Amino acid sequence: MRRLLAWLVVLSVLLVPALAMAETPIRLVVDGAEVQTDVAPVIEEGRTLVPLRAVTEALGFEVSWDGPSQTATLTKGKTTIMLIVDKSDALVNGEPVKLDVAPTIRSDRMLVPVRFVAETVGLEVAWDEANRTVVITSNEPVVDPAALALLQQVKEGGSRRITGDLDITVATVLGPMVMEMSTEAYEAGPEESLFYNTVRVEGEEQTMGSAVHQGQFWIQDETRTWAAMSLEEIGVADPLSNPTSLANLNPEDLMGASVTLSQQAYEGTEMQVVTLSVDVAALNDFLGGQDMMLTEGRFEVNYWFHADNTLHHADFFLEAATNDLGVLGMTMTGTLYFEPWDQPIPFPAEITGAGE
Repeated sequence: MRRLLAWLVVLSVLLVPALAMAETPIRLVVDGAEVQTDVAPVIEEGRTLVPLRAVTEALGFEVSWDGPSQTATLTKGKTTIMLIVDKSDALVNGEPVKLDVAPTIRSDRMLVPVRFVAETVGLEVAWDEANRTVVITSNEPVVDPAALALLQQVKEGGSRRITGDLDITVATVLGPMVMEMSTEAYEAGPEESLFYNTVRVEGEEQTMGSAVHQGQFWIQDETRTWAAMSLEEIGVADPLSNPTSLANLNPEDLMGASVTLSQQAYEGTEMQVVTLSVDVAALNDFLGGQDMMLTEGRFEVNYWFHADNTLHHADFFLEAATNDLGVLGMTMTGTLYFEPWDQPIPFPAEITGAGE
């Protein structure tokens, strides 16, 4: 009997913390404010699920519910998430994404994985174990008006020549694919431009070109032949295939972009640096129309300005993971250099002679 009592004492000591933890409800805090829920959040398979209503109200989603299919559609900005009860596959802007845990029904309420939903729209999620609290932070972007003014000045500047190189590594299920891209471009505003991209991969090299001249768009094919195209024929271009488009980003069109201004030394000279940082949600918006949906990552551009506010060069960094079955992710680093161009853009004869 004494031994049995001893075991019961030990068992009670072991059970007390577990019972106390089970009785402590899970809390949800968004930007410092606690969110009250009519059904308590739960932890399943190591993931926290919260009532759908709490997600929609706290994170600013609009929601629609289809009873027969038990499907919730959450919309915020350009992001649409479809979640189905007991299904571990979600749809983000029409693209399938695997969930660690499926949504479920508790007390007639749909519970959804809060980390997945919040991170899909660029929010940060942390777990406070001591207080059993899910902490969500919106991290509102910092936008410096002086930095924006410098970037706007670049867009309104005169003619320029752009050169540079980028290294791109694409992680695939078959292994990494390494590419080098060299750029030579000329711009005289949006109405006149010419650019060439030379891509080298696995010992092969190919140069592609495009141009805008006197209201006509031109493109160069793999045979180096130039062909005129109407703007209506041009599909959604891949921004990453034209590095000059990366240098002309409009931060005000990028949801979640931060734009800051600092002073840094470059080769012994003090320069102004505008840093444009873009989270994964903004990056997906920027790559709108592409097949791949980025699940995590960041994109950063550092623009280096002379004392007279002219742009000297821009450094690029991209690191991203995707939900594509063949492409696991990609990284890109490189630099583009800018110089004033006081000569005519060197359009090929096929373009300039077309109107003669």
